[in-house]
Amino acid sequence: MNRMVDVAGAVPELPNGANPIGFRTRARTGRARAALRVAAVAWLCAASLPAGAQPGGKYEEAPRLPGADLVPAALLTGPLHTVAEPVALDNFVGRFQIDSRYGQFHVLGATLFAVRVHELAAIKALGDVSESAAFQEALGRAVQAPVQLVGSAFTNPTGTVENIATGFGTVLGRVGRVATVGARAVGDAKSDMVSSTAPAPAQPAALAGEELPPAFTGDPFGFNKARREWAKELKIDPYTTNPVLRVRLDEVARATFAGNFAVNMTVGLVVAPLQYATTFDGVVRDSVWNTPVVDLIEQNERKLQAMGIAGRPVRDFFRNRWFTPSVQTALVQAMEQLPHVQGLETIIETATTLQGEARARSLVGAVRLLAGFHRKTALAKVRASGVVLIGTTHPGDLVVATDLDYVWWNEEAAQFAARADLKAKNRTLLLSGKASPRVEKELARAKWSLRAGLRGEAAK
Repeated sequence: MNRMVDVAGAVPELPNGANPIGFRTRARTGRARAALRVAAVAWLCAASLPAGAQPGGKYEEAPRLPGADLVPAALLTGPLHTVAEPVALDNFVGRFQIDSRYGQFHVLGATLFAVRVHELAAIKALGDVSESAAFQEALGRAVQAPVQLVGSAFTNPTGTVENIATGFGTVLGRVGRVATVGARAVGDAKSDMVSSTAPAPAQPAALAGEELPPAFTGDPFGFNKARREWAKELKIDPYTTNPVLRVRLDEVARATFAGNFAVNMTVGLVVAPLQYATTFDGVVRDSVWNTPVVDLIEQNERKLQAMGIAGRPVRDFFRNRWFTPSVQTALVQAMEQLPHVQGLETIIETATTLQGEARARSLVGAVRLLAGFHRKTALAKVRASGVVLIGTTHPGDLVVATDLDYVWWNEEAAQFAARADLKAKNRTLLLSGKASPRVEKELARAKWSLRAGLRGEAAK
């Protein structure tokens, strides 16, 4: 609704109840007329906002919520940790502070929070192992072993490389694969130098509080095999970005790789259940535990090619270290659950520049939400808008999927509800977490169907 205001003259008639400061509309004093004009302009500005920004043009403040409103209560306290309460929210995800025996962890998002809590038991288990006499002896042998670490690759001229039982062809193939990846990177860099278009960033910058993961692609030999065996024994991600766990995992892998320390020394140690660490399903976990990293990347590349996605975007995706081999595999595996859907390449294009592990995992969660919908109602196409996925069914209905913890009604939510590119007769929002009552009301007013609390569905 547009209303013209002559700021130098009369004030237009306001609708019933729209005289917010209580002046009589026929006041003729100079001060009263000026106040009326200010009130009218304020009301007109509010009327120009999206419908969801009403009433009074007010938004909800970013909440601080009890942890149990965001994650299962069982994750909030344990023998190894507590969680600071209440939990602040930022960009619709929780900022969790875990106070543990092994230090303080600041974690962004419920998904990564669950992973960190699960990893605490593995940190304890590895600490117990490292105190054993057998481990100390193996570590001493590892220091004396004829193994030289060059960059991120091991060279051992006399020892056993990773998959030697299957023949040298496979091992040499992995070495060749690493060399090929390096050559492609050099070629892409040269292409960027002469290209008239802006190149894709070589590596997205780290977010505050998140340490950029290391590169895991340069070891075709046995060190990563030992690392994966320990990870499988402890039921954790071998490519974890947990700064405490990663160091301990490296240490025991070194003792096993170069010091002949048996992985089964962990038998009998109790680790946390996987029931809440749901980012990776059984297929993904088996792949990252049992497949050398260079083979894993090659498998993911072949799967993307089968979807019609190849070339530079794929190479940039694999170079984005926020997508560790595990998160890469989870994303590709989730995309496979969207067969015959057009636009999957936009997901990879988004992933090439996405910053932060929490956002990377959020993208995986959104794909899984959309895949769950696709199993019941076929989608025709999909496009990525940041970590938000927008799907369209064959009849033209719109389905938006996003992996967020808690959505409250702020300016960003109001703009989303009014987005011109999200118009359709039927519109559905799939949300892994929760929404405030205000959001539910405003989305209903804007003719959105909201399905919230789907985090368990995204894990399937």
